[in-house]
Amino acid sequence: MTDLLLDYAKEKWIDGKFKEAYDLATTAKELDPYFLNVNNLCAAYRVDYVVETKKNKVGQTDLYAILGLNPYDPSLTIDTINSTFCKLVKLVHPEVLSSPVAEGALRFITIAWETLTNESTKETYDVRNGVTHKTGTWSGSDQKAQVIRVGMKRCRLMEDSSRMICAKRAGYHM
Repeated sequence: MTDLLLDYAKEKWIDGKFKEAYDLATTAKELDPYFLNVNNLCAAYRVDYVVETKKNKVGQTDLYAILGLNPYDPSLTIDTINSTFCKLVKLVHPEVLSSPVAEGALRFITIAWETLTNESTKETYDVRNGVTHKTGTWSGSDQKAQVIRVGMKRCRLMEDSSRMICAKRAGYHM
């Protein structure tokens, strides 16, 4: 039954019905949470669903929603963003999940992570989208540099692979 639901979710995803695909994958996960790759597929379908439906105040895709974060959470730090990024990458990486939905999800997750961990691009994104943080400054630059290095070490393999996938799509050979 779970495999049939996941096959049907794949058909819905191919047809561009991302909410239905996500709902079917979630149902399959509820029926059998230990089924092969059901958690991974559910995460990948969630990313595509969020990209299509969750828009910010300016009508663009909400990068915080892609990572499943609340932009108004006062405890949101670079560490939180990095750990969320690594968890999602481990779920949807094409080496773990051989599905076309995984490649797209990884690309969107990486874009969100790159934007939200770079202090200047995050600040620009937040100002453009009306996100204000009550805690004043977001984080110190020394802490940011250290955390990004640690995050890159943890996710290095996955980051290199996602760049290779994007390069292949663009026609470059690495």
